[in-house]
Amino acid sequence: MEALIYRLLAYMNNSLDKDINYHIAKRLLENLDKIEGFSLETAAEACSVAPSTINRFCKKIGFRNFSNLRNMIVNKYGACLEKTDSNLNAYGFIEQLKENVEIIENIPGEQIERVVKQINESSRIVILSFEKHQLQAMELQKKLLLTGKFCECDTNLFKQMAALDELTEEDLVVTISIQGYILSEEFFLEKITRTMGKKLLITFSKTHQHQDVFDEVLQCGKIENTAVSSQTLLRLFDVMFQ
Repeated sequence: MEALIYRLLAYMNNSLDKDINYHIAKRLLENLDKIEGFSLETAAEACSVAPSTINRFCKKIGFRNFSNLRNMIVNKYGACLEKTDSNLNAYGFIEQLKENVEIIENIPGEQIERVVKQINESSRIVILSFEKHQLQAMELQKKLLLTGKFCECDTNLFKQMAALDELTEEDLVVTISIQGYILSEEFFLEKITRTMGKKLLITFSKTHQHQDVFDEVLQCGKIENTAVSSQTLLRLFDVMFQ
């Protein structure tokens, strides 16, 4: 559910005009508790548009069609794109962050050097970040800019995906996906696999799970410690550009 909320809000927040797609996003947000039971036709009726318009909108925000969108809610991985722990006390927060920082400190120096070298040598850099980590992605964008390296970090998922079609072998894609759920989506996996240029993944998932798609995988935390992922990412960026 969280993933869908983020995408719908991102579309609305980045929409310059309150067009038909803006209103579809708004109506879907208003009917979040009903979407799981919606058919394509029911969703179209709720949004006062044709079924084909609903499917086109779903593609704009990164789903194959309405069924794929609905499955994000129904399926286990769609219920919450990132694990959170509302009962995490101050001690647990500090302990989880310590464990993640230790993992960052143990990233081989030569790997950090390779990543930084690739960043410096790339003609164009596109940062892909999803849902709650877009603010951290913008922090990375700022740090790169301060080193004299301009990069792109769009908050609109559709624009992020469109940018991948324009990349060349001299470019770099940096994907931030803490639990790697975005890689479970066929739409994204096919897109990133076809993309030219170097590919870097920043994640808490085990590195071997994604090495067939990405040139470099930076594991910067434990998958059980995603409640402190935002703070962990900021520490990783400090280490990369210290």
